[in-house]
Amino acid sequence: MTAISYPAGLPAIRASGFQSQYQDPVIRTQMDAGPVKQRLRYTAAPKRFTGSIVVDEDERKIFEAWFTETLGFGTLRFVMENPETRDPEEFRFTGVYGETEIDGLFELSLPLERMA
Repeated sequence: MTAISYPAGLPAIRASGFQSQYQDPVIRTQMDAGPVKQRLRYTAAPKRFTGSIVVDEDERKIFEAWFTETLGFGTLRFVMENPETRDPEEFRFTGVYGETEIDGLFELSLPLERMA
């Protein structure tokens, strides 16, 4: 299967307002006495990202078609530039993106996770 790419021509995720956090890979077990025991749940922890892009109406339509048709409403993985490292990496959506209209432009909020 050919890797799906982030649409060329759409802006990259903006650096301002960008957030990232690892999904917690640790299981903690409360003991009857003494300190809590902890261990790794898995060896590779996905890293979650929340970022946004600002697009015009035509770009919004391109993004929406890519999200709904190409990615099956965000269920498929895709390759894009990691906002932190600027290297191409594999991502997927963790939910549906949000839209906010600002003076004729649209800010799209993208909930993503990097696949390890």
